[in-house]
Amino acid sequence: MKQGKGLKFPNFNAIQVISSAIDEMNSPTDEQAALIRITLEGRKMSYPDRYDQENLLNLHKAKMSLEQAIDLLSQ
Repeated sequence: MKQGKGLKFPNFNAIQVISSAIDEMNSPTDEQAALIRITLEGRKMSYPDRYDQENLLNLHKAKMSLEQAIDLLSQ
């Protein structure tokens, strides 16, 4: 890593892009948070609403993963 070869940390600009994506994703509304909570409990809506339910959960997971990535890169 010290030689700048192979796996290396992203530069500051790349980390800012990830942070911007997190900011753009915003925070869930109270209703969305409730739906995420019941989805994590394993409760599923009927089709076609289940598609939106799964998309919301995937978006939530993606945001959490990006936040975790920023935390790991900032250590």
